[in-house]
Amino acid sequence: MKIGVISKNSRYKELLEKDESVEEVYLFSDLGGEEYQNDMEVESLLIDGECASYRELEKVRERFPDVPIFYKLHDLKADVVTKTITRLCAAHKVTPINEHYTVNQTVQEVLKHLTNSGDYSSDRIVAFFGTHPGVGVSTTVFNVAKVISERVHGKVLVLSLNAWDSADYFYDYRGKYLNDLKVDLSSQSLTIAQFNGSLHQHKTFYHLAGNRDVKMQRYFKNYEIQHLLDVAKEEFDLILIDGGVHFDNAIAAQVYVQSNLKFMITSQEEKGYRGYFPYVFHQLLEPMGGKKEDFMMLINRFTPNVSLINEKDLEAEMEMNRIATIPDMGTIGPVSVRQKHLMYDVSDPIYQKPIDVIGNLLISEAGLSDKPRVVDNNPKRGVLSLFGKK
Repeated sequence: MKIGVISKNSRYKELLEKDESVEEVYLFSDLGGEEYQNDMEVESLLIDGECASYRELEKVRERFPDVPIFYKLHDLKADVVTKTITRLCAAHKVTPINEHYTVNQTVQEVLKHLTNSGDYSSDRIVAFFGTHPGVGVSTTVFNVAKVISERVHGKVLVLSLNAWDSADYFYDYRGKYLNDLKVDLSSQSLTIAQFNGSLHQHKTFYHLAGNRDVKMQRYFKNYEIQHLLDVAKEEFDLILIDGGVHFDNAIAAQVYVQSNLKFMITSQEEKGYRGYFPYVFHQLLEPMGGKKEDFMMLINRFTPNVSLINEKDLEAEMEMNRIATIPDMGTIGPVSVRQKHLMYDVSDPIYQKPIDVIGNLLISEAGLSDKPRVVDNNPKRGVLSLFGKK
């Protein structure tokens, strides 16, 4: 297979040439160079948006009418621009590639389309996203981590990769923060020892809190987050990621790309399932090839009330399969945070059951093995324990 690459980054050529299906790679710095203008035969073409405007795609397609063409988006300033470019790509049968993909991921995406090879996501990386702020992503992640880490052989890690929320307030956190690792991530020099020394161990699982430097919220790069996840995969058997609700940044893009299992947490609030999320999906995820079926749905803080949307209708509204419904526990949530307890430890079985269901799924998908069960002869008393009652 002969592939043409329009880019100033020679790394594309180097990586493509390593694949046994690629016979030859032609590298051109722009569309106006003499080498590109000369006749050449290629079976596919990769265009780096940094070197060629999307407005030139029509001419490129005219010159190469029958070969697959891939266009790597670059430095998009607004969602409406993303939508415009992806529509133009569709009009000329050009496959757009997410601007937040690293060079390596871009090459793998191209090869995946050309050779039908597998993707680069991992069953050991699980992402939790939310339809709107405050829907309970962090709370759910921590309680699932607790359940799984107590049940299995292997190490469980929680990464708080929401650039707008450090998630360090659920217990007495004493580790470092995502922004503390920025220099090492930027230079791609983070070692396993440094990474482990940055984590906080909360009972049976480990945790790296998210960014708490507001000036850094949009300044993390795609390769930095890829480096972080590569280091984490070397040490941990299961990585649960709090991806937050914002998809317009490099952190969320990398979490989306590298996680094989993705959960979308919603509630009965219309601002989530009918307000915020549809815009996010149609303007950010769908243009990049994202599909609603990529997600498994979790309903959080559910209240059976005829005035509120029910589970079946919420599944239809979101166009996702529901895995579990987590009931509304009233004030137990905020009280447990204030008293530094995880909800699973202080709630009744009606809350624990859906968390166990999620845990069962992840243990199976990640191929983890259960520890022998220990019978608890002194079971917790649920909500009463929060208030010191016997």
